[in-house]
Amino acid sequence: MADSATELGGSTKKPLARVYCIVREHVGAGTSASFAAEGAAAGQDRPELVRWCQRLGAIPRSWTGTKAADAARAALRDVAAASGDSPEQVCAAVLGFCSDEGERSPCGRLPQCAECPIEQYCDYPQRKPTIKDLPKTERPRERLLAAGQEALSDVELLAIILRGGAEGATALDLAGRLLSTFGSFRRLADCTAGELTRVRGIGPAKAAQVKAALAIAHRYAGEKLSAGDLVSGSEHLYAYMREKLAGLQKEHFYTLMLDTKHRIIREERVAVGSLSESVVHPREVFKNAIRESAAAVIFVHNHPSGNPEPSPQDRTLTARLCEAGRIVGIQVLDHLIVGRDGYYSFAERGQLGPAGTRSP
Repeated sequence: MADSATELGGSTKKPLARVYCIVREHVGAGTSASFAAEGAAAGQDRPELVRWCQRLGAIPRSWTGTKAADAARAALRDVAAASGDSPEQVCAAVLGFCSDEGERSPCGRLPQCAECPIEQYCDYPQRKPTIKDLPKTERPRERLLAAGQEALSDVELLAIILRGGAEGATALDLAGRLLSTFGSFRRLADCTAGELTRVRGIGPAKAAQVKAALAIAHRYAGEKLSAGDLVSGSEHLYAYMREKLAGLQKEHFYTLMLDTKHRIIREERVAVGSLSESVVHPREVFKNAIRESAAAVIFVHNHPSGNPEPSPQDRTLTARLCEAGRIVGIQVLDHLIVGRDGYYSFAERGQLGPAGTRSP
């Protein structure tokens, strides 16, 4: 076998015949007629061959289609002439080395560079793979469509929003950097676009994509319960209200007006207070409930501190509201306090009676 260097890519010289020799030895292929027949049957237009030549620098990565296929055929013919094997033998050996299914194929679509015997000759380790290098079954967008959102991690969902990578990093890498830096989607939503662009690889366009996606999520979470929706309990109500209230810097007090079957008539924000308290008067709370002929009401407010435990003022207010409801003939079903990671239900604790007592 010849040991001369074969020119690749017009400006880089590498001993391609020697590289081929290593490849052939790795896959254990001989020079038998059956081996040549295998290469002939496979053809020389396989995308794996083009990909292999591109990784070695024989073909610019920007070349595609017929141009890339013709250049790959020419490179493989040069390898055959230098090695003494037929083009079919060269084709079969390289396919065995870079097939996506082969057991001894380190140069597949998702390459195992650390196990590759020709890594020193390859340009591929100089860059990170893109999401397109992953099998389709492992790409976030394809997995979302095939298996649903539950199958994806937070990083994978955010990678779909980012769409593409930057600076040698995939969209998955960038998504990982963002979540590692800010910790959660909620903190991402609270930061500014300028803060996002301080993360390496995140420019104004990607920052805008992230902020837009989180803004949609916030508006979705802020949608009101529809008239006629049934409130089935405190846990159900918390699942809805936590997205609306969690993370707010002031207390927001809401009244949910219900009919006799505990279906929503109307949702109303009654008051917005300071950092630590809301300003609520029974008159304002029940005015519209009376107008809507509500049979029952549920009160909900948040604690900006994140701790849902009621304060003495919360207990006093709840007792006053329950007494006012008794006077006007509207039942108070619950007062729910929403925290960062949980809730406090006066109804579940049996504390909808007078202050300091439990309901019978």
